[in-house]
Amino acid sequence: MRNNPDDLSNQLISKIKNWLNKEIKYQQPIVDGKVILTDGTDGICEGRHECAKSLLRQIKKWEKEYE
Repeated sequence: MRNNPDDLSNQLISKIKNWLNKEIKYQQPIVDGKVILTDGTDGICEGRHECAKSLLRQIKKWEKEYE
């Protein structure tokens, strides 16, 4: 059932979106240069940030297709 909050697929999408938003928030200071990493993992953090943002945008596109 579309938009039924009890539907398992809607629950999973909600959890995925929450996790992606947390990932974006967590990586943002690194992407903005406010936190400097000296272990060489800054590129990984930037990639995770970019991937999370892109996936959220794609999910929004898919959701609009089914409205």
